[in-house]
Amino acid sequence: MSDYGVFVKIHDWRVRTETGENRLWRATKHGGKWSFMSRLQRSEEEWTAHEHMELEELQKAREVLFNKYQRRRLPWEDVVQIDAMIEEANAMEADGGQPGSLNAESSS
Repeated sequence: MSDYGVFVKIHDWRVRTETGENRLWRATKHGGKWSFMSRLQRSEEEWTAHEHMELEELQKAREVLFNKYQRRRLPWEDVVQIDAMIEEANAMEADGGQPGSLNAESSS
């Protein structure tokens, strides 16, 4: 195991795409900032970083993190940060900004 895994908690989940392939998602929090990456399970080998997250993707991340919180594997503050990111995404959508997207690094 690398030193990176000692200081950063990695959260993984899968979402089935419209084409039926699984998209693997990974969220990490380091230094109070969240980063999100994804890749298609079978057709992509490299992870793609996502600076902007769709509202639906943030909501799925929140569901995964809340489930981990319920099992005492995650502090409540992490769930609160994702909730704030979702609220910001909703506000951007209502204000006519980039609909449904949010900079993953804007929340700390």
